[in-house]
Amino acid sequence: MKIPADGRHEYLGARELGTVRVTPAGEVVVGSHGTFTVTWRAGEYGADVGGGIKVGLRRMADWGTPQFDDPAAPNYVSVACSAPSRLAVRYDPRGHIRPFRAVTIIDIVERPIYPGDEITVVLGDRSGGSPGIEVQSFPETVCDIAVFLDPLSSGQYERVPQVSGPLRVISGPAEALELQAPSTVVAGQAFRVLVRGADRFGNPTPAEAADLTIDADPPVRLALEPADGRAKWIEGVTIAKAGIRRLRLLSGDGAGDGAGDDGVLALSNPIRVRPDGADAGLYWGELQGQTASTVGSGTVEEYFRYARDFAGIDFCTHQGHDFMMSDAGWQEVKRETRRFNEPGRFATILGYEWSGATGAGGDRNVLYLGDDGPLLRCSSWQLNQSFPESEVPTAQAMHEALRRHIAETGVRAMMLPHVGGRRADIDVHDAELEPVIEIASCHGIFEWRFREALERGLRIGVVASSDDSSTRPGLAPPTTPEMAIRGGLAAVYAGELTREAIFDALAARRCYATTGARILLDIAAGTHPMGAAFATTSPPHITIEVIGTAPLHLVTLHDGLDEVLRLTPNPPRRDPRRVRLTWTGARGPDRNRATNWDGGLTLGNGEIISVEPLNMYAPKWGIVANDAGRVDWRSITAGNEVGVLLELDAPDDAVIAFATGPASFEFRLGEVRARDLRIEAGGLEQAVAATTLHCDGDVTDARIDYTDPDIAPGAHAYWLRVVQSDFHRAWSSPIYVDFTPK
Repeated sequence: MKIPADGRHEYLGARELGTVRVTPAGEVVVGSHGTFTVTWRAGEYGADVGGGIKVGLRRMADWGTPQFDDPAAPNYVSVACSAPSRLAVRYDPRGHIRPFRAVTIIDIVERPIYPGDEITVVLGDRSGGSPGIEVQSFPETVCDIAVFLDPLSSGQYERVPQVSGPLRVISGPAEALELQAPSTVVAGQAFRVLVRGADRFGNPTPAEAADLTIDADPPVRLALEPADGRAKWIEGVTIAKAGIRRLRLLSGDGAGDGAGDDGVLALSNPIRVRPDGADAGLYWGELQGQTASTVGSGTVEEYFRYARDFAGIDFCTHQGHDFMMSDAGWQEVKRETRRFNEPGRFATILGYEWSGATGAGGDRNVLYLGDDGPLLRCSSWQLNQSFPESEVPTAQAMHEALRRHIAETGVRAMMLPHVGGRRADIDVHDAELEPVIEIASCHGIFEWRFREALERGLRIGVVASSDDSSTRPGLAPPTTPEMAIRGGLAAVYAGELTREAIFDALAARRCYATTGARILLDIAAGTHPMGAAFATTSPPHITIEVIGTAPLHLVTLHDGLDEVLRLTPNPPRRDPRRVRLTWTGARGPDRNRATNWDGGLTLGNGEIISVEPLNMYAPKWGIVANDAGRVDWRSITAGNEVGVLLELDAPDDAVIAFATGPASFEFRLGEVRARDLRIEAGGLEQAVAATTLHCDGDVTDARIDYTDPDIAPGAHAYWLRVVQSDFHRAWSSPIYVDFTPK
């Protein structure tokens, strides 16, 4: 008999296993510190020496890591027993099965546990001066603190029933306001915008603000109240003239307390205002995420509601892991996908994640165009029964099965290879079924994977997603080191907001990817749009437009693996007083790829006037200490780039010593004032860069005309890469050109 994902034999209950009580129940705020008492009262089985219990949370819950040695430090955990048994306590981040991987393990070393005995685990015990255990960074309606029991020293753990009320994690107080608008609208036609508060972790949260104005045509007055919830849609907004517009959220007339320059509380993403509705619209979506039906948290209903009402994206699919997805879970996904689909307002796409091991083909999202489709599992590994008639163990077999399904039903389907945990093997590729691949998600940035695909000659487009497991599709800040960065977004150019149009856009590669910012990006070769493939006897004339959400740092045009054009819209200038140090890369292409850069630097002579964190926006990482001669930080990367900006009063012979796990080195300040430095650090593109060049301008937009002067006969793939000053990135799908000179 196979064991279900929650580890329970159905015939076992409170009589045999006992009960669990977690106190206090009720609400707790994200990122706060608290004390939570978990009490297991033994049932008829008791527990033998060599057995024990495990206490854990869901795999993506980023609570503080339990420690047992320092009662005065954060995250201290104590364990007591009502019986004279001797217990041993340890923490194992991979000590149980999905979705409860990270667990505190209490082993019974001497004297068995008898029925009625109790083991009490205090998470965040404050009796010795600890501030408590840190609560996870994302809201959750039912936060599951689970207890698993091995009564027989068998190694098999079963979940113990919980008799206490649920723990609910809620968002924190608003520390900023955000204004989000459609990326394309028609001049003079009304549209809606989304206003929301953001807590310190980036979660949408209720906000209270009176006398606000959106500077539309005409201006729109509004107020925010806690009763509005975590986000508020404002209807009836119009812009009078065609062009590019960014709306401002103003405090009163623009001079309110706490506002930025001119009373600006928030600036919207750029909006392309068209004279009419003839052109394709630009729509933003989420192509990968999961809930408690498999490895994540929350319900499928909560997932789609967050995407539509709080993240404000245009299209979304739920992608639960197939080897954990029960038939009942699949019916729930189909039901909610159908219920939330609203053409013209919010498009939902039915799907799941085929989660074969990399050696069998690796992770691929499956998408169906319609309300039904088969759940073809790579295996039934974490289900309580086998489904041999629907198990498809390899990616090649999946390609064949989907082709049969399309032929038999006429319903379109596609697959989307990605990296995530199990890296997809792109040597196994079906050009028709797999038109795009994923280049970024919460798991990291995977430019190396895109380049591998181009090197193999694949004609593919690119998208990004979150691959989030915390029920935050479309707006997913980082959580654990496994989910190290903000989730990405997929952008598609489509004639309308429907499932069919989104499918058509993905199939035609009329799509691009960002790391979450709603950057406007387009590339064309004459009349051929992004994603097109065509043959020509004349060098193609390429037009590029980038409308950023922050000042542009770098815009590069590539032909396959070669960079053919580099543009710095804000020209870099050397400032010998400021040193920019950045680090990037990952440990490798597979799971556990995040690189730990915890460490710091020292200045041997002179003074550090100021230090600014670069792209360290998650509260759990960043600068932890600094003074006139030293900076210390906590930092990880997974293909993204982070760092520090130093303002120094120091001579050329002053030595900066950089010390982290991946790289430790020294350089004299005069060296970096004369030339840029780059130190390779192994792994997958791990490196440290130092420069005194800085792009301090405020240019956010770029338009480029380019004709390759040295184009050679043969196949070409022209694509665009954008890096902003805030480190957000965007990548276009390529235009594929077969060039034969006259």
